[in-house]
Amino acid sequence: MTSEATAAPDRPARDRPVAELVRNTAYWRWVTATMLHRLPPIMGPIALTLASTHYLGSPAAGGLLAGVATLPCILAAPLFSRLLERLGRERWTPRTLAVGGSARLAVAAGFVTHAPVWALFVLSLVGNMATFGVGGAIRTLLRTTVPRRLIGSALSLDAVLVELVVVGAPFVVVLCALLGPAYALAAMGAAMLANALLLWPRPKPVRESEPEEAAAGTGEDDGIAPDVPDSAGLWRNPAFLFWALVTMAFGHFLGTAEVGALPRVALDGGGAGEAAVLTGVLGAVSALAGLCYAWYATRIGVGLTVRAVALLLTMTAATLVIATVPGWWGLVTGFALLGSCAAPLNSVMTEAPGYVIPHSRMPEGFSVLVAAQSIGYSLAGGLLAVVSVRHMLLLGPATAVVALAGAVLLRPARVSAALAAASR
Repeated sequence: MTSEATAAPDRPARDRPVAELVRNTAYWRWVTATMLHRLPPIMGPIALTLASTHYLGSPAAGGLLAGVATLPCILAAPLFSRLLERLGRERWTPRTLAVGGSARLAVAAGFVTHAPVWALFVLSLVGNMATFGVGGAIRTLLRTTVPRRLIGSALSLDAVLVELVVVGAPFVVVLCALLGPAYALAAMGAAMLANALLLWPRPKPVRESEPEEAAAGTGEDDGIAPDVPDSAGLWRNPAFLFWALVTMAFGHFLGTAEVGALPRVALDGGGAGEAAVLTGVLGAVSALAGLCYAWYATRIGVGLTVRAVALLLTMTAATLVIATVPGWWGLVTGFALLGSCAAPLNSVMTEAPGYVIPHSRMPEGFSVLVAAQSIGYSLAGGLLAVVSVRHMLLLGPATAVVALAGAVLLRPARVSAALAAASR
């Protein structure tokens, strides 16, 4: 599967990529935008349940809005991203966020005024579609924010900050709910509106290009697959299909660990406290691994596909340890090993597709990957509903096995042949 498109490119590496990113104000604007973009989906289930219980007397409506109003938006996000690309990504991404933020503010007002559930459902659909629909577009903006040779480090550092969002979002809900449950919903809308302001188009100053960026303009290989034809598409693109499988496997691994943490510790007589510690170990080790990967990403001498295969194999071993090794320290070891691969794999699988997707299909492609990860995560919960906890954990690597098979079946010859055929 390793090809020029997904191999580690010969970038003019510098010794301190993280330090270079820290000094890049445009990168931190993008990071802030991604963090604000991720807040509403994480805050949503808790905030909607609190509001539904407080204003309607039952959590049922909150569960409906958090679940039924979210899944269609995840599945429709790739089509929405494609429409956004045709309309103009840079112009319409902030406008879409503004509409979505206004819809979320209207949901908060709807709960306070006891609006009918169907109205809350429609407003939630608008807010969710804006959230999930622009995800691919925001990721694509990174290519115009940092030098291309720093994309891997930039994504890895971003993955570390995602952990802060995941951990901090529930606390934001709790703090806002102290004023009233509607304030937590209003905070979700405010986050989207602030995101729209951050991404609103601004005049670009004329400056001298960096050597590697100037090389990109002259056709020199800078690590981005050159001239991937639009006709290569997504679903006939073997390289993209491989990374979609990797992304689904990643979601399945995380879902297996996070959904299965409490029932797994219960098998050994533990409870919610032990499960919370294991989830904390997963997040802390993932953040540390992400920082290390961000620092060394430009110095690793193997291709992105090889990295993904190695990380998937390690996560498979970690999940099997969680499923089979008895005792507390066995669980801590398994969750720590899984966390050591989480942020690096997240960075790899977010960077690599940018080298094999046609430029005109970038937002759509990244939205497909977001949907694939969500499906993988949901698969873990679905398995827990039909099989025992131990079997659910043993099946955690199932999608990874499919992805690893894809690394063999979707080999470089097939990728090259597909791109060559599409360019004719």
